[in-house]
Amino acid sequence: MEMMNKMDSITVKIKKLVPEAQLPSRGSEYAAGYDLYYCGDETITIPAHGTIKVGTGVAVDLPEGTFGAIFARSGLATKRGLRPANCVGKQKLL
Repeated sequence: MEMMNKMDSITVKIKKLVPEAQLPSRGSEYAAGYDLYYCGDETITIPAHGTIKVGTGVAVDLPEGTFGAIFARSGLATKRGLRPANCVGKQKLL
């Protein structure tokens, strides 16, 4: 098996649809992805184990041949047996 030593860079176009929208950002330099932010005036309560749709106020244009996924929270990766590069210490898989 051959693995790449360096990731190819890609350009992802992101457009603010409303002025108050917050652009996606990385939680740390080792983060595998970007954090998205709710953009709205309402206070939202998400019930335990619940899922709702909320607006981000941004549009994302991914290049052809790429894939984007949105996870409800970082803890979801733990359930899938994934470990972020910025997570140190012993890890347990569920």
